[in-house]
Amino acid sequence: MNKKDEKAKIKEKTITFDSIEAMNTSLIEIGQSPQADWKTLKIINRANNKKRKADARKKFKNLPGNIIDVVNVSKIYTSGNLVTSVLKGVNFHIKKGEFVILYGKSGSGKSTLLNLISGLDRPTKGDVVVNDVNLPYLSNNELTKFRRLNVSFIFQSYNLLENITGFDNVETGDYLQKDKSKKMDIHKLFEIFDLEDVKYKFPAQMSGGQKQRISILRALTKNTDLIFADEPTGALDEKTTLIVLDILQKINQQTGTTIIMVSHNPFMAPIAHKVIRLKEGLIERVEINKKPLSPHEIKWS
Repeated sequence: MNKKDEKAKIKEKTITFDSIEAMNTSLIEIGQSPQADWKTLKIINRANNKKRKADARKKFKNLPGNIIDVVNVSKIYTSGNLVTSVLKGVNFHIKKGEFVILYGKSGSGKSTLLNLISGLDRPTKGDVVVNDVNLPYLSNNELTKFRRLNVSFIFQSYNLLENITGFDNVETGDYLQKDKSKKMDIHKLFEIFDLEDVKYKFPAQMSGGQKQRISILRALTKNTDLIFADEPTGALDEKTTLIVLDILQKINQQTGTTIIMVSHNPFMAPIAHKVIRLKEGLIERVEINKKPLSPHEIKWS
């Protein structure tokens, strides 16, 4: 192919839009990473990085009984002048007190979606209403405050502080909870979750399962309305996975905390109230379990 033909091919794949509207449809038609002109890139980058200008949708509240409402949400990333559509107009709702699994294979958009509904990232288009706040309309500082007051995280990589003990790591979650009426007895939690033997050990002295349980206690002591867990059992063996899932389910059942967990393991689906299945940036289907199973009732193969 000569240079003239190459330029013509690039021009065919270049997109121009005056708004985000209809962008996803065109991205699907012409491929996942077409080139965009500077005006389109400016629109996308502003939506991804800046507080949205106030309009009537800023005042959107959650539907009755819901804690999360996602309405026509898209996420488009840019790299140079290339654009990639990761989420393509998704819609779903999560009720207060539900245990929800975002399920999908690698590249399905599940982790991106978790980042959007937890306030770690911004949608390119659409509304993400969490605890009666439409997140795209918050500034970066306001998003930080929102996460501090409303959200706890459990990561696959644990994210423990290596130079302090298990107890002190858990206490960092308690420190972030400024409402004295929501403070929890940390010593009691170590007893309840059978972790007293690692209370004063450093992370380097713990197994992977112990580290993950410490990170769960840290999230629990923050005592927020929402816990987000990104592949929390991804690095654990089956026995430890059962322990971790059992703890998460008990937290949900006993405290009413809404838990949203990302997973690529299809066998976990029966433990959740709701399973949102993603495929190539779209919601393939939503499954409802009226009677979730205990992790110990699951057939793992």
